[in-house]
Amino acid sequence: MPRPRYVPISDYGVIGDLHTVALVDRTGSIDWLCVPRFDSPFVFGRLLDADRGGAMTVEPVDPAVPDSRRYLGDTNVLETVLSTARGRLQLTDFMVARERLTQPDDDHVLARRLVALDGDLEVVVRVDARCRLGEARAPATIAGEHGRCLLIRHDETVLHIDGHGAWEADGDQAIQRLRLHAGEPAWILLSYDAGNTQHRERSPQGLLTTTQRYWERWIGTCAYDGPYEHLVRRSALALKLLIYSPEGSIVAAPTTSLPESIGGARNWDYRYTWLRDSAFFLYALQVIGYHEEAARFMGWIERVHRREPKHFRIMYGIDGRSDIAEVELPHLEGYRGSHPVRVGNGASDQRQLDIYGEIIDAAYLHYRYGRGQLPAIRPTLLAMLNEVNDHWTEPDNGIWEVRGGPRQFLYSKLQCWVALDRGLRVADVLGVDAATRRRWARTREEVRHAILTRGWSESLQSFRQALDEDGLDATALMLPLLRFLPATDDRIRRTVDTIRRTLTDPSGFVYRYRAADGLTGSEGTFMLCSFWLVDVLALQGQISEARALFERLIRCGNDLGLFSEEVEPASFAALGNFPQAFTHVAVINAAAHLERGFRPTPILRSV
Repeated sequence: MPRPRYVPISDYGVIGDLHTVALVDRTGSIDWLCVPRFDSPFVFGRLLDADRGGAMTVEPVDPAVPDSRRYLGDTNVLETVLSTARGRLQLTDFMVARERLTQPDDDHVLARRLVALDGDLEVVVRVDARCRLGEARAPATIAGEHGRCLLIRHDETVLHIDGHGAWEADGDQAIQRLRLHAGEPAWILLSYDAGNTQHRERSPQGLLTTTQRYWERWIGTCAYDGPYEHLVRRSALALKLLIYSPEGSIVAAPTTSLPESIGGARNWDYRYTWLRDSAFFLYALQVIGYHEEAARFMGWIERVHRREPKHFRIMYGIDGRSDIAEVELPHLEGYRGSHPVRVGNGASDQRQLDIYGEIIDAAYLHYRYGRGQLPAIRPTLLAMLNEVNDHWTEPDNGIWEVRGGPRQFLYSKLQCWVALDRGLRVADVLGVDAATRRRWARTREEVRHAILTRGWSESLQSFRQALDEDGLDATALMLPLLRFLPATDDRIRRTVDTIRRTLTDPSGFVYRYRAADGLTGSEGTFMLCSFWLVDVLALQGQISEARALFERLIRCGNDLGLFSEEVEPASFAALGNFPQAFTHVAVINAAAHLERGFRPTPILRSV
């Protein structure tokens, strides 16, 4: 069966080493791999251009169809089985997880184990590597004993692909022809270390054992034991893959330019660290007992602040850099013709006041529940609190990074209130003087008053998207989740009713908003917002409705338990970058709210 030029986004599984990830489709094709880290140029990028992107495939000579796939237990080791008339081929793919590269001989390793399960099989391993963001094929040289090593120069990185057999040229690509004997594994090892890679003898089975043990140890500390436990643990494992371990920073997603509507132009690069997304990420992990990740991120943001003390950006490179200018790549077709393909993100220059509340709330929760040391990041928190106190009345671009100009977004005001509220709760720990506390408390009440008066619309019977404007936004669902108002408050109930009536699709999935935003085209329903609705319904005691919506939402994940950013309403097809941190965060939070049933306060929010 010929492979289509593009497969559904949900066809991909993900493996990673805490520096970058690879996306592997149901046939075992690696269609996305950026090296040596998340935000590097891709070496395999068929995800974004079927002709010019490149891939690494393992193809039986006989026609094959996908049979099954799974992660091996609670790990990020992916197993794929293909069926042919002569028998089944089992592929086991993983990247060796390393928190840090500390030894001179450390490098990155992506391993592929090939096993014929039922009888002898002939397979072809094909490598089509690219450089310069798909503008050229990466130069490849056959080397090593018996020609078993393929040397590839990819921009500033050198890769070795050590095979079971000899490599040979096949036009501009390189292939290995292998005859697999039943039950006898053959290994392909791709290794690199930013320019100093050299062939080394390794035990592939030892690498697999080490990797499995790493993931089993990490997930073994998960504190969650409620409903949907398998889904929560899988979401946690997916989130861990999005941490850039050398720094402790977090990417919003490991891909760029997967569209919010097929053929549309809303295609963004998510391979950076948003302060907002990271704060949500840390909240979810702390819900299920992971506090070390929060500590490392707080250390990262303190280092970033020291480097640029007079300004906070909404996002940074994973190494803390601030230059992430947006560039379009017209030579790439884009996923299913969705262009432009972009690297960098122009929203990095926007002003978004909500980031302060999100980070301060994350720090507050880490202090209360993770025993974090707030004095260590005191200068950063004080700078954020003073920024909020002095500038909360100003317009911004809001959480959704609209490109239609600044406005008085209600969610931004809500997070300004959160920043001051949480700051006051830890004022003693931060050593804040009495005059400053009075100033913050006065401003907090001013923000609250603005939200309750200018943020409420009698005509909509809902809280608004922006102050004094009659427009809806799903972020109004965050008012009870951030403890601004109880979920049972009549205004919250009416807001929920309005959102369910006018801002959802027939399945009850939630759109972010439906107002003009300065961009062309449309988008799907937003998974994060839809799970917010689950949270609020659960807090209101509407457990059966919350659970029913949750069940419909999780069916939009793929068979591996991975979720995208958005869903196409008619087909339920995955849209947007993948796997998406926001959505996996929302899965964890919603499962936890369902576990606690009708309790009137959100998880970790009690004081």
